[in-house]
Amino acid sequence: MSAKAKTTNKSIREARHTEKQRTQLAWRGVSALIGLGVVAAVGYFAWTVFGPKPGQSVPSQGRAHIAVDDPHEPYNSDPPTSGPHAGRVEEGFYDDAPPDEQLVHNLEHGYVIISYNCASLDEVGCETLKTEIKTTMDRAKPVSFATNAKKLIAVPRPAMDTLIALTSWGRVLKLDTYDEAATTEFIDKLRNQAPEPDAP
Repeated sequence: MSAKAKTTNKSIREARHTEKQRTQLAWRGVSALIGLGVVAAVGYFAWTVFGPKPGQSVPSQGRAHIAVDDPHEPYNSDPPTSGPHAGRVEEGFYDDAPPDEQLVHNLEHGYVIISYNCASLDEVGCETLKTEIKTTMDRAKPVSFATNAKKLIAVPRPAMDTLIALTSWGRVLKLDTYDEAATTEFIDKLRNQAPEPDAP
């Protein structure tokens, strides 16, 4: 074999070796990015499930099914966050509150309920509060894109001791002023965190 042929073969081998090193380096980089993505996703999931949750925990009163008019032990929070319940209601904004027994059933299905108290507000202040709540509800992402369900309910609660109370199964957050950021965080972290999250 001539010197020229040997040089050409050596150059080809070196070029192949260099190309192989580049390919290996590229795959290592892709693998590292995928690994970081998996770690980030697991971390986000863990933080969402096990991280701090807004509001206060309320001891569970169980999940007994009753009729609306059936007698039962008093709820241990105002608004209630668990306990005996009857048939659920449709999601949306209410000017007249359905019975607590029905709303608790929605909580069992993963709903967040926004209770509002206009007793200390004038008419303009009450309408402003309602508009703010409706805007937050409209901006919330659905829990199911197949059904477009948001699992959000807003109801008046004029006898409660605060302007706003946000409830999910076993949790309550009371606010003296409307706070969209706090409301959105409560919705994002606690919606569908309930015994029957796949129920409508």
